[in-house]
Amino acid sequence: MITLYPIIDLRQVYKNQHITIVLIISCLYFLKIELHKNSIRNLMASKITLKHLVIVLCICQYVVLAISLPCDFNEKCRCTNIPQHAEMGREVMLNVDCSNRKLQDVPDLPANVYTLSLKKNNIKVINDYQFSLLRNVSELDISYNKIKRLNRFSFNGLSNLLILNLNNNPLPYTERAIPSEVFKSLISLKHLCIRFTSAIGTLLPEVALSNLKLLESLEIDIPLITPYKVVFSKSFDSLVHLETLKIGTCLVFGIKNDTFSHLVYLKNIYFDIICEILILPGAHHCLQKLHKIEMHFFSQYDVFSIVHAIKELKLTPVQTIVFKNTFFHGREEPYYTWNALASGLNGSSVQNLQLTGNNPVSLFPLSKIFPAPPSLLTLNLSSNKLDQFELELTNIQKLILRDNHLGNFLRLKSLNKHIKGNSKLKYIDISMNRIYKLKSSIFHGHPELRYINLSHNYLQEVLFDVSQANYLKYLVLSNNFISAFNQKSMRMFDHLSLNSNLTIYLLNNSLECTCKTLIFWKWIVLTRVNVFFDRRCVSEDGTVVRFLSTNKIIQKLKKECIAYTSFIIIASIVLLATLICIAVAVVYKYRWKLRYMFYLAKSKHHRHKASTDDKQYVYDAFISYCEHDKSFVINDCIKNLEMERNFKLCVHQRDFIPGEEITTNITNAIHESRKTICILTKQFFDSYYCMFEFNMARMESIYSRDKRNIIFLIFVEQILPQNMPLVLLELVQKDSYIEYPNDEQGNVVFWDKIDEALRQ
Repeated sequence: MITLYPIIDLRQVYKNQHITIVLIISCLYFLKIELHKNSIRNLMASKITLKHLVIVLCICQYVVLAISLPCDFNEKCRCTNIPQHAEMGREVMLNVDCSNRKLQDVPDLPANVYTLSLKKNNIKVINDYQFSLLRNVSELDISYNKIKRLNRFSFNGLSNLLILNLNNNPLPYTERAIPSEVFKSLISLKHLCIRFTSAIGTLLPEVALSNLKLLESLEIDIPLITPYKVVFSKSFDSLVHLETLKIGTCLVFGIKNDTFSHLVYLKNIYFDIICEILILPGAHHCLQKLHKIEMHFFSQYDVFSIVHAIKELKLTPVQTIVFKNTFFHGREEPYYTWNALASGLNGSSVQNLQLTGNNPVSLFPLSKIFPAPPSLLTLNLSSNKLDQFELELTNIQKLILRDNHLGNFLRLKSLNKHIKGNSKLKYIDISMNRIYKLKSSIFHGHPELRYINLSHNYLQEVLFDVSQANYLKYLVLSNNFISAFNQKSMRMFDHLSLNSNLTIYLLNNSLECTCKTLIFWKWIVLTRVNVFFDRRCVSEDGTVVRFLSTNKIIQKLKKECIAYTSFIIIASIVLLATLICIAVAVVYKYRWKLRYMFYLAKSKHHRHKASTDDKQYVYDAFISYCEHDKSFVINDCIKNLEMERNFKLCVHQRDFIPGEEITTNITNAIHESRKTICILTKQFFDSYYCMFEFNMARMESIYSRDKRNIIFLIFVEQILPQNMPLVLLELVQKDSYIEYPNDEQGNVVFWDKIDEALRQ
């Protein structure tokens, strides 16, 4: 016999009958399907089926509970049931949302309300005992209304209220608008929000706040110029649990040595963007438990006020500093903020630094960037429009560069400047940076990487190397244009999965299901890597294919690719046969020319064959040299060959015809000279015209001089064979060269050898 234990009491939880019916029908429909699949005997014996039924009932319970429906007591409000637990007793509790309904007054509410939202309405007053029956309410939001005054007993009865939000009401900070005992009944309140009101020139009544003994978080305005006024007086001594202070509107808020002397337990301070602050000398004395501070705008903005602020904060135990939209001015000659912060925070306890929404012109200099402070573990530079980033990360473990313009920079450069050993970076976010391609080695030197976020970029393939990141767990590539991984990337990810449980996110990409990507889809099924992707892909013709099973799309591709492969094989055979026929035809057509070239190459072995050329030449030799060797030609060659041995030389600086093209002069000079002498140095190979002269002389010897070598090489300096062009090395190997000895006795033999060569 099957026993189904009750999961929920439908009569108690669901007051709307149609919801109950839907739930029951859904579960019975599932049971019908299972009965159809199995006999009654199998169903009774099947633990799996019973397990599935229980899971479905549980899912139905929480889905229905999460549905927001019109409340029975007021159709303008929406109600959501809360699952029961011991603290709430047996009665079903409600989340009630009456926001943005143009309500003029607070509606009548049942006692089982747990959270209540009345924000964005037209409520003007909270009457006495308005919430006296709502003892179970833990959160009350009355923000964005038109409340100008609270009554003494407006919140009477809310003894279990934990959060009260009165933000954005025209509620002045006066005792008439906020009576001293208005919060007295809120004995459990932990979070009070009363920012962005119309109060100007006054401070929130302190006596009213002094009753909140358990208050942990306070949001208020300070609409005064305060450098010389007491903001938080002795009345705040009773708030021994207050750790977080958020200041909304303020004119010029000066923090000095006694500003928070009655709030000594403060750990977190937040200043809104419309709040100008000054951190004056000695401010650190009252911030000895400070953990986090968030600032936006400094009064009399310049880098020196930032330096003074950092100097004071350095003397506190602060671990997190946030600057949002702070350094957005920019200057023609800016005092760079980063260098001021980096030097100021040396030796501090700051582990987390956030600089977001700032002007990049005032953040980093183009050169001489100070390294990150040694204590810094997290650096957030999001939304600064940075187009370059080269920083010595020191001990940073978490680097966030989201929403910048680093695409072009990261295509060629790495992130960490001067990597000394291995970095300690574990988390990096460079999403939303217009990245098309990353430098292959961008993640080298970061073996501790666990998380890489490259989402919302323009990547089309994975060409970067993460093989050194052996502990990598998450690689986020969502919202790019990736069609598939190449085989090298797949092998790399498989290797990484041996050491870590690697997860890759490929959501919202342009994954293709074609024959080219079949290997990728097979890898998806077989790999140990956890790959999350959309169940859709783009086919060969551009249509979007949706699928539930990856195996099915693989089977479909296999069938399509068999025909495609056969076509490729046949086409390849036809193409190969065609190329062979063309090659045979070309060989047959030029068979005599090919034979001639063969015999021409063979005849080069007869190096010292005597000249049988009876042609009269204008010059005995053409001298080919670069400008670097000009002095050798003038002082040595001309002197020894022309003056002493009566040879007629052609030197381009002296004998070329003015007005003619250089190439024409060179060709004519070689053609009218019996020999061509090349003065070889390293500079000779770098000269375009020198190599042109050498090649023209080589062609002259092949086609006009009966296959006789007319080139003579003179090595003025030692040149290694690997530094020579191949065609020149060929002549050297045939001994058509001579080395210049550059000594008195050797020079005589040298010029005699040249004489002998020119007379052949």
